[in-house]
Amino acid sequence: MQLPTTLDGRGRTRRNRWLAPLALTVLTLPAVAACTSTDDAPAAPRGEIAFGVLAPLSGPDKARGQDLVDGARMAVDDLNVRGGIIGLHVSLVTVDDECLDDGGKEAAKRLHLTENVAGALGGVCDGAAGAAARVLGGNGLPFLITSANSPTLVSAEDTPTAYLTNGTPYQEALAAVHWMAYQAAQRLAVIADDNPQSAYLVNQVISVASPVPKVVSKQTLPAGQRDMAAAAATALAADPDVVYWAGPAQESGQLAAALRKAGYKGKYIASAASESPDFLSAAGRDGAEGAYVITTASPQNLPAATAWTTRFTKAFGHPPGRDALQAYDGLRALGQAVTQTGKVDPALNSEQLTKLEDSFTTFLGELRFAPDHTVKYDNHLVLTVKGGAFTLANTLRSDNGS
Repeated sequence: MQLPTTLDGRGRTRRNRWLAPLALTVLTLPAVAACTSTDDAPAAPRGEIAFGVLAPLSGPDKARGQDLVDGARMAVDDLNVRGGIIGLHVSLVTVDDECLDDGGKEAAKRLHLTENVAGALGGVCDGAAGAAARVLGGNGLPFLITSANSPTLVSAEDTPTAYLTNGTPYQEALAAVHWMAYQAAQRLAVIADDNPQSAYLVNQVISVASPVPKVVSKQTLPAGQRDMAAAAATALAADPDVVYWAGPAQESGQLAAALRKAGYKGKYIASAASESPDFLSAAGRDGAEGAYVITTASPQNLPAATAWTTRFTKAFGHPPGRDALQAYDGLRALGQAVTQTGKVDPALNSEQLTKLEDSFTTFLGELRFAPDHTVKYDNHLVLTVKGGAFTLANTLRSDNGS
């Protein structure tokens, strides 16, 4: 009998290996109409354990959807090479949710009626992911939302078997303030554009930062009236030792350049949108150097994922993105829950998702969930610009693993 296998975040087995590679089975289902009986539902091949993937495989987000599917396929390949899960070959059932609310609902219904499916992952767009979570959660099927990150998508009451694996906007704000504290910041100037996402981040940063660093300046720049030289002058008049920007990358670069030109020597920290070539080009070499960006982990900013990225690129013909990395770890987590249960039982598998063994790790370490079904140890980290390029500054984990 094949012993269960646990993989760490680098795809290395922690128990016995299976030497003969097995083929990957992928069954793709259209998300067009809900089935009304199990007689209408396609089935994964018998003698296998299947996991569903909900992703936009058509429309403007199809590139992200394919990246997500490929990340799940990579995990399946790795599991099958090591003997599958509880002695069963692993396969995928992929469903196009079109990144639409109705698409997510219908895709989840169709997936639920597919035989042998032990759990599901995916969800690039909030609407589709939330609709799927309500359907799958109501039917008791484990569901990991790997890309969308609004905390309103999950709850212990409404989606009892659905969890977020991506960090939330609040956790991004918390990570920013954590880094400010690490830098011993005392006086904070915050600047943002006027979109709701930026406003939310700024308000959360201010709330979490109290009482230190003390907010000495706050500006909201309306669209079309973003004079970054003036914004920099206003911020510097308050004598901050850290300036935080929430908003688009190009404006972030312009602000960083204006601050340096005005003689600012303190820390510049920006929201995730600034992880972009637009920031680097707008800031210029002098403006960008030493700037910090709070963002989520990707294969490109995790040195520990270098070998995995090489394997992925060779297998699928494109470098992996964040969606692929999240899907890879999400599918492995679903598989680990089944391994710990010892059988395919949705209720017990969902329970085990909240009790993953310490030996199961991702590239950032342990995977744990909070009582509200968001990820407990989120995937935000700190990048800095060195020599005109983004590089990892800190993983914000206790071991600062890189």
